[in-house]
This record gives sequence, C-alpha cells and structure tokens, in this order.
Amino acid sequence: MTHINDFWLTEYCNDIARDIARDARDFEQAMDWAHESADGSEYVIYTYKAHAICQNCNVDNGRDFVRECYPDAYLDYDQQASAIAYGEILCRVQEIFNRNFEAWKEEI
Repeated sequence: MTHINDFWLTEYCNDIARDIARDARDFEQAMDWAHESADGSEYVIYTYKAHAICQNCNVDNGRDFVRECYPDAYLDYDQQASAIAYGEILCRVQEIFNRNFEAWKEEI
C-alpha cells in the first residue's frame, strides 16, 4: 500500500479534482461529482484505508465535517474513520476547485 501522508493525500485529491474538471460542464456539476468521488473513494469505503488517512494526515477538515453533519449521531470507530476520511477528501477537493477550476477549464 502507498505510504499515506499529507502530501500524498493532497496529490490524490488534486488528481480527483483535475479528472472532474476535465469532464464537468460547470462548477455545480464539478461539486456534485466531488461528493460522488469522495463517497466512492477506496479511502472511504475500506475502513483500514480510512484509518490510515486518520492516522497519518491532518484531518481537521474531516473532523469538522463530522461535527457539523453528525452532531448527535453515534458512529462506531470504523464509521467515524470513514466519515472523517470522506469529509477530508471532499474538503480538499473543494478547496482545490475553489482555487483552480476556472484556470483548468481554460487549459482543457
């Protein structure tokens, strides 16, 4: 398995964002696909990979996401790791879009 760290996670999210930007017709569709991509990521689906993200990366955005979206829900250990990984991947992809989407669309 790839050594997961913050740099690697940023590059992973950058790749997702670039792939979406290449095919999305507009920013709204790109945001929808960002949710789908994060939800379908192997680093969210497979709990051992979600745990690796939680253990080796800065997941402040993912923790904030869980606090906001699941304030009163009980999440067991694995569910919480997957939710944090989802939130972190989604937030990073969205941040990348906010900085780069228009420039990428001009390149493509």
